[in-house]
Amino acid sequence: MANLPALKNYNLAFNTVIISSGHLTDKPDRPTPRFPESKVGVVWDHMNRQLSAWSVGPGDLAICGGARGSDIIFAELCADRGAEVWLFISLDEKDFLEQSVRAPGTDWEQRFIALRKRAGVKTLMQNEEKSASSPFARANSWMIETGKEQAPSPDKLYAILVWDEKPAGDGPGGTADFAQRVKKAGGQLTVINPTKL
Repeated sequence: MANLPALKNYNLAFNTVIISSGHLTDKPDRPTPRFPESKVGVVWDHMNRQLSAWSVGPGDLAICGGARGSDIIFAELCADRGAEVWLFISLDEKDFLEQSVRAPGTDWEQRFIALRKRAGVKTLMQNEEKSASSPFARANSWMIETGKEQAPSPDKLYAILVWDEKPAGDGPGGTADFAQRVKKAGGQLTVINPTKL
């Protein structure tokens, strides 16, 4: 993709590449629950089982956006398994923490900071650019294109989404948009729907 951060220094031989995206946990004032904090544990369990089914571990690459909820859960689980983790951050750190990590009464910010300090976790910042697309849509493209580049073959590219499966999603950059991009890329897609758990 044009104008996305170069990853030439990160080209390594991975066994499997797993990319992930999904909903932020709901803020307290969200009118219709989508991923309430009360579902974090059950989403963790489902995601852990899926990663086990794919035998994710050392030699694999996990890519996500680093936001609270599904991204941080995914990154923590993959790091625990010994996979290399790349966090693709779509905004400058101050704005990213405010828009995508912090939530009243939660420890997501502390978890994000701790995650970035772990061995095997790299943080990659999206280049600022003038564009009609949102930074989140550009981050989706960046993650998917990188996943395609780093996977040794199409059958070794997986995606796991935490998504309520509503077609409209959040528009460009949202989880529905990410699902469509993954399908077009030929990745194997698994969906965890918190509203059905």
